[in-house]
Amino acid sequence: MRLGAVTPSYMNEGTIAGTIKCLKPFVDKHIVLISEKPYFGKAEPPDRTKEICRELGVDVIRGVWKLDHYQRSRGNELCMDCDWVFGFDSDEMMEAKEIEKLIKFAENTRYKAIAVQPENYWHTIDYVFRPKADYTPIIMMKPEVRFPYIRNIDCSYTEAEVVMHHLSWAYPKDIHRCVLTYAHASDFDGEKWYQEHYKDWKPGDKIIDPHGEEFDAFYQPLPKELREHLGVV
Repeated sequence: MRLGAVTPSYMNEGTIAGTIKCLKPFVDKHIVLISEKPYFGKAEPPDRTKEICRELGVDVIRGVWKLDHYQRSRGNELCMDCDWVFGFDSDEMMEAKEIEKLIKFAENTRYKAIAVQPENYWHTIDYVFRPKADYTPIIMMKPEVRFPYIRNIDCSYTEAEVVMHHLSWAYPKDIHRCVLTYAHASDFDGEKWYQEHYKDWKPGDKIIDPHGEEFDAFYQPLPKELREHLGVV
């Protein structure tokens, strides 16, 4: 089975190596589509995302896209020579044993796309949301699948019971930049949320996500294998 991977990116030098390294032993090609400007807000001088990608041997495409679904669909178009495509964002990772389980699941499903409910990290790579956030992104699909809007797809899908780790609101991402520039930045006041609910957060406080939902922060450090991929021991 020939496997590809597609990752949309903007400025992700803190996390992109983790995404690439966890997939590298399994994929025949990995395409990272790096936007030259954010979806919202002003463009900044580029960070080292492009250099990191090239150092790790993945294909880099630079361009300007209005939102990430254009990147995802374009990446899938370029993976039509693959049987399945991993659709990992630049802050998503899986341990090797979980990727192996996901591949076996793909081999035996009649669906064209697979979703998962990830562990979402908060503030650092030591805390996760509890209860888990109601979020099930598509992470593996046939290359003919297209994205009409953000991470929504044009076909039905199934869900796999595998563990994905999503550094959704955790350093080493630049969270301040993220809430001002990413695909949902127009849905809320990112600066206000960052100052009131994120900047001075400490263990024991509640998690308040940008949409106002409240969670507990549960101490569960990112697995050692993935910390090493990130270069964080």
